[in-house]
Amino acid sequence: MEISLHTELLLRRRFIKGLFSKTSCYFILIQEPKTWTEAQSHCKQYHVDLATIQSDEDRYKIQEIAAAVNFRNRAWMGLYDGVFAWRWSYQDQNLDYSNWASLEETTSRTQRMCGVIRNTGEWHVESCEQQKPSFCYMGNYIGGKFIFNAAKLSWRDAQRHCRKYYVDLSTISDSFENSAVGPILKLFFQYEAWIGLSKNLWLWSDQSKVTWLSVKWADGQPDNASGNEKCGFVHETGLIGDDGCLHTLPFFCTKRVKRQIVRFAVTSAGFLNESAVMEDIEKKMNQILSDQPMDSGSSVTWRVQPDEQIFQRQEKHA
Repeated sequence: MEISLHTELLLRRRFIKGLFSKTSCYFILIQEPKTWTEAQSHCKQYHVDLATIQSDEDRYKIQEIAAAVNFRNRAWMGLYDGVFAWRWSYQDQNLDYSNWASLEETTSRTQRMCGVIRNTGEWHVESCEQQKPSFCYMGNYIGGKFIFNAAKLSWRDAQRHCRKYYVDLSTISDSFENSAVGPILKLFFQYEAWIGLSKNLWLWSDQSKVTWLSVKWADGQPDNASGNEKCGFVHETGLIGDDGCLHTLPFFCTKRVKRQIVRFAVTSAGFLNESAVMEDIEKKMNQILSDQPMDSGSSVTWRVQPDEQIFQRQEKHA
């Protein structure tokens, strides 16, 4: 839609053209209880998917929506337990052989985990975001099983590197292969390196990347209390937890975004205080748009021109 505004206090000679968009809130609460799978089907049919909640802004939106309807309960969101088992990157193989260090914690359910091998031959768990050298796999022949890459990368970037230039990150099938890795690390004066071992854990139903540092669990969560809690819920606080997927709960969907583009022109006799004009126009546009069927959580965003300016100056022709 286009709306032309002519400010009473600003006169003739020049006009400034600008535009901004008004975008609706991106979550919606459905209070009809459903299982996690039923909730996901509903969200995909009528909206986009179950809600992805992994930022302070996301959590604030949940709090805002819950407070508006006095919602004080748990609700499904899009997090679910992916592959709760260690797997090899290459061909998604099962882990048939392992050499975890004594007392190594390999069962955490709060974040994605990746495996390293140290120059002692022992395996350890590390955060996948850490920067480390890695071993790439090129084939089951002499020299092709463990190709050392000294570049320090995250596990995911190391996987991309190996898949681009070789086949994949290396697998270790038995104690003989495991014993061959330590001497290579010592040869390059390295303490440890990534191998193709990871545990996916929790995933987002809309296939968003899980940003673990931004995922906020409620106290004591996830606890897997029933032994089969593979689906994620969110409190009205925006903090998350795990529950059995067959329980019926309300749920949050990610909505299709509604956007209205509003173009305007104002006249000016000369110098213009752009900040003051932006504020006045924003108030006026909110007043106009308030008469339209917009969500209470909608917001106004100014469009930036290609020259990185908000306004575009043009001389007014006769």
